[in-house]
Amino acid sequence: MQFFMKCLALLPLLTVAVSGASKFADTCQNIQGRGTQIRADCRENEHGQYRTSTLDLNRCLKNNKGDLNCGKNGDFTASCINCSLRGHTELECMCRNVKEGHPYAPAHIDLNKCISNNHGELGC
Repeated sequence: MQFFMKCLALLPLLTVAVSGASKFADTCQNIQGRGTQIRADCRENEHGQYRTSTLDLNRCLKNNKGDLNCGKNGDFTASCINCSLRGHTELECMCRNVKEGHPYAPAHIDLNKCISNNHGELGC
């Protein structure tokens, strides 16, 4: 009986690990990008309802020498221009790349690497 109770206590941890491993696009629909914002209808839990959530991508992305990377409060639009969402999750921009001697270089990132669905709320 004690073993059973310990297993039950671990169940929430396993649920968090599984949900954290999924891509936000697996639990969100109607994904749209406009300016620095991404908007989607995201599921609140495994069998829950959807709710609309918006996230400023400047909170989640940074420009690293012409490459887009995940980075909290990275403010990528300070050095990237002409950004657009391809498909549902790939963001493409022209980003400043001073190291290579080019003012701007094409950059892209799969937003599934940087964005998560936290109970219906988009986050980094």
